[in-house]
Amino acid sequence: MSVINPGLFLIMQRFPSAKDNLRQMYLSSPSFQSLCDDYQKCTEAIEHWTRSGHDQASERSREYRELRKSLESEIKERIDGMR
Repeated sequence: MSVINPGLFLIMQRFPSAKDNLRQMYLSSPSFQSLCDDYQKCTEAIEHWTRSGHDQASERSREYRELRKSLESEIKERIDGMR
């Protein structure tokens, strides 16, 4: 039994109807693997800054949410390119 990459898992949760395409891209594309890693790190940063009491927490959380939205757009383009 193989363990799914945490970044890929998060992306599959976000785009559940494209699970097979996402898995295929992950297995065949190092750049998509990197994109999955970036998505995971971004999601973790959002969680960190959301919980943080730091005075810059709100701004950092917003910045990471914007970055994640950009990553989601890139992922969506790749999914659409496989159809």
